[in-house]
Amino acid sequence: MKTKRFLPILILILIFLIFKLTNLGIRLSDSNIYFYTGYQLLQGKVLYKDIFFTNFPLLPYISSLYFLLTAGNLNLFFLTPAIEVCSVSFIIYLITYKKNKEVFPALISSLLYLFSFIILSTSDHQSGVFIASLFSIIGYYFYLNKKYFFAGIFVSLMFLTKAYFLPIGLTFLAVFSWEKNIKKSLPFFLGAVIAGIIIMLPTIIFAFPDFIKDVFTYSITRSQGVEKSAIAWFFITHDFPLFVLLLSNIFMIKKYKFFGLLSIFGIIFFLFYKDVYFLYLNFLVPFLALSYPEFYKTVNKNFGIQKFIIPTVLFCFMFYSFVTYAAGFRNLQKINPDQAVTIIKKEHPKSLYGANDITPSLSYLSGTMLLNDVIDTNANIYRKGFLNSKKLTTDAINQKSILVTHGAYYPESGVNQEVTDEIFDKELVKKSCKLIGSFPVQTEGPENRLNLLRC
Repeated sequence: MKTKRFLPILILILIFLIFKLTNLGIRLSDSNIYFYTGYQLLQGKVLYKDIFFTNFPLLPYISSLYFLLTAGNLNLFFLTPAIEVCSVSFIIYLITYKKNKEVFPALISSLLYLFSFIILSTSDHQSGVFIASLFSIIGYYFYLNKKYFFAGIFVSLMFLTKAYFLPIGLTFLAVFSWEKNIKKSLPFFLGAVIAGIIIMLPTIIFAFPDFIKDVFTYSITRSQGVEKSAIAWFFITHDFPLFVLLLSNIFMIKKYKFFGLLSIFGIIFFLFYKDVYFLYLNFLVPFLALSYPEFYKTVNKNFGIQKFIIPTVLFCFMFYSFVTYAAGFRNLQKINPDQAVTIIKKEHPKSLYGANDITPSLSYLSGTMLLNDVIDTNANIYRKGFLNSKKLTTDAINQKSILVTHGAYYPESGVNQEVTDEIFDKELVKKSCKLIGSFPVQTEGPENRLNLLRC
């Protein structure tokens, strides 16, 4: 491929990165858990044994690598997902161009990915989905180039980063079964097994019982969070072109097996896995973007429409997605932690206890330990009985900790709720703790404050 063929995608990537850089910042997010977990691993802690973690181990290892590469800079850590997204878009462009020998459809596929609403909104957070997407798309690239051993390696890395990318792995297996070609499947399995053993070996040696408890006892049986119908409707209304591609892939399954099977497995996963979130749908997006040229050729062949009609319609949808994100979601959950860190350092508490979407980073930035070394305080963990809100609240009070809570403050309606999280025993907090700091924040729910309470 001539160098000039890369210029359109490089310009597109540059635009995306500049846009993300202009609004870079720390947010209320699981990113803070992964950042702190990576940091703790570098301090000698053992995953699962010393650190409760509910997924496979590759993301914490990658977080440790990112911690080193960013020199422990939390702001730069929040930039890493945007870089991962750009890498995925480049591979999408490369695959599409090599297959069609045309710049324009390759660029449209990359545009569909980069400027879809789901990518714009979720790439503000380091959740692991984009490095998993990168592994999956590299695996697909090797699959197309008949490098099945390497395809297996990257699909294994994908799964060990985010287990809910399972539909992609199942799609590879189903395609191999459909084609009945053992020469393809054996190297694929070999690569996947070797990569899996290497990544899992430290866990198997040092923390296997804890791994089983954290990942299988907890994660597989956890209760449903967000209502699925709301997630589906949000996806359809905010990324309608991707939804159309999802359905069209199923109708074209005989001609395009991989895309059709992935769409089917993706829908099955969404319907039957209990605790699904909007973020999880990212596993589909790179492949939906890749399927665009096939969709375009099929529509053009059957209906003979003017060649710029579909791209023009897509541009309108992408512009709508961009405006929707920029106007209402760009600053969602964004917060400047400096004031909170200053207060914590001034108070000099023995420990911090609070919401997992920011407390780990406040601990790191202020040099204050977390209560009982508990990093993840997701409410589901309490519901499953792994943690107890009364016990931890009592421990926090006894240690004269600072609590980090979400709150709701609407003076025009007479609402001033300092603690909305269920990870606290609110009656104990009310008796023993007082507000020492309150900061505005835009969240997805009714909470609009981040509060610090000293016990």
